[in-house]
Amino acid sequence: MRRAAGLVVPAIVALAGCGSSEDDGGARFDPFTEVRDRAVTRPARASPRWEHLATLSGSGPARKAFTVAGGAIQWRARWRCQTGRLRLSRAGRRIVDAACPATGTATDVRTGTIALAVQASGPWRVVLEQQVDTPLREPPLPAMRSPRARVIAAGRFYALERSGRGRASLHRLSTGRLALRFDGFATSPNTDLFVWLSSAARPRDTVRAAGSPHTVLRALKATLGEQNYLIPADVKAADIRSVVIWCVPVRIAYTAAALRATRPATARGRSPSSTASR
Repeated sequence: MRRAAGLVVPAIVALAGCGSSEDDGGARFDPFTEVRDRAVTRPARASPRWEHLATLSGSGPARKAFTVAGGAIQWRARWRCQTGRLRLSRAGRRIVDAACPATGTATDVRTGTIALAVQASGPWRVVLEQQVDTPLREPPLPAMRSPRARVIAAGRFYALERSGRGRASLHRLSTGRLALRFDGFATSPNTDLFVWLSSAARPRDTVRAAGSPHTVLRALKATLGEQNYLIPADVKAADIRSVVIWCVPVRIAYTAAALRATRPATARGRSPSSTASR
């Protein structure tokens, strides 16, 4: 576990990073404001995120079609080339014209089926992504469905400095690897949020969350919807007592879920609804 260096005092920042949200209308936010009794509403939209569509590559001219979701905000082509010249066009409109070697990004707002024309005289690579603000719908990992996999701890998200709802479950896969899943998850839409695996049994505020030993798992995939996370092999289940969603720029804890150990499955193969604390 990574231990916080001393006691981290949250910065009070108005409009930087995740310091404001739809919860406060963008007003200046005091991270010590009592929010635990605030009604938790499910946001209609998630924070915009980039989703992978396709990766294209070649060493000469090509024409590739891909589909951008109708509700996407925009799409982008992250490209690189090694020699010669690279030109990318969409519907006769040139979006890239570069001498190689070079790298860059081109964006467009057109949705539906896109035909991308590539003119190149050397090796090239294009990564296509779309930006969306819809809920993430990741199904459980196949390994979570294995007969030898089991949920070893679970808990529901509660509000800290921002709203939070949904269920976090800690899975022991058949290989012994740990994985984390969020179901029905929602927190205030914003960027620069990260998932922490904390040793705190039930952090009640930012100071307690920041001052407890923790592992920074990775950036939060989405502020709304179902999602999975593989946990590094060197992290022990006994050290994960809660999950904290942390805002990096402003250093406040958005929401947290206290994990309680689940009882062994019953003879019928079902887990009882009640849980036992660690």
